[in-house]
Amino acid sequence: MKNNVPFNDIYKLINENHSFLITSHINPDGDAIGSELALYFILKKLNKEAIIINQDDLPKIYDFLPGSQYIYNKNINIEKLKNTDIVIILDSSNINRIGDIQKLLYHQKIFINIDHHCSNDSYGEINYVDTKASSTGEIIFNFINYINPEILDETIAACLFVAIITDTGSFRYENTTEKTFMVVSKLLSTGIKPHIISQNIYNRKTFGELKLLGSALASLETDEANFASWVTIDREMLEKTNTVDEDTGGIIDMVTTLKDSEVSILFRETDNGYTKVSLRSKGHFDVNQFASEFNGGGHPNAAGCFLKENLNNVKSEILSALLKKIKI
Repeated sequence: MKNNVPFNDIYKLINENHSFLITSHINPDGDAIGSELALYFILKKLNKEAIIINQDDLPKIYDFLPGSQYIYNKNINIEKLKNTDIVIILDSSNINRIGDIQKLLYHQKIFINIDHHCSNDSYGEINYVDTKASSTGEIIFNFINYINPEILDETIAACLFVAIITDTGSFRYENTTEKTFMVVSKLLSTGIKPHIISQNIYNRKTFGELKLLGSALASLETDEANFASWVTIDREMLEKTNTVDEDTGGIIDMVTTLKDSEVSILFRETDNGYTKVSLRSKGHFDVNQFASEFNGGGHPNAAGCFLKENLNNVKSEILSALLKKIKI
């Protein structure tokens, strides 16, 4: 196992091998998808074979991205993986975060782990973890700069732009730095249209999705001190609005707009009766550390966890633990 290796070590492995499997965490977000596609096109330019496989389907808000049709889910024919030399896992803090894809990788020997989460546990044979980067997309940009800046084109830039704006909350989160804007400036120089990309991500809500947002906000609750705010989405709400789990994306960001509330939570009931918890922090409360107590993780200001318990039990457990910490 090698931790925080220089880019040269990763580039050497790429040059010495031919076929690569790229994957990321369950329920992939913009950083995961954008980084995967950018790396896919980089490998193609280096005359390598590459395939992207995730446990879950591509979220429809990213289907406009170039190469999105090349992203497969876990139901892919296993024959496609037999000749893969190296697995590159992006934006995933631990191996369990890639979900069922693990079952497809039993014959693989070399894992390259590229990530920016402070909770990353260095599970790869090769690990490159930069917790100061705004996103995994920013790391991929730095890798391009190392191997050959001329590789960057409009296609790759569009993918990396999506990775960065989604993981920085359109540059609203604390992980946005001076370096982030320098990277974005380089991406824009390729000719990408940020307004068109943003419209595709943020302005394609369906009638049902907006009705779901309304139902979720109607469930809004806060503690007595207004330190924490939370909303709840159960299966009945999804059924009534004719929506699916994927359509809950972005709702937690609306909850964070509540004035004076430091921590925001979205409790979502999954189709198997378990509970997904999304956490956001606007202040100094570290939701990554809090989520880790429930086998979750993420960033200090954005994290989540998944509990195999029913919605009401999880709400009681999470809120009890959170409010107890507030009083300490």
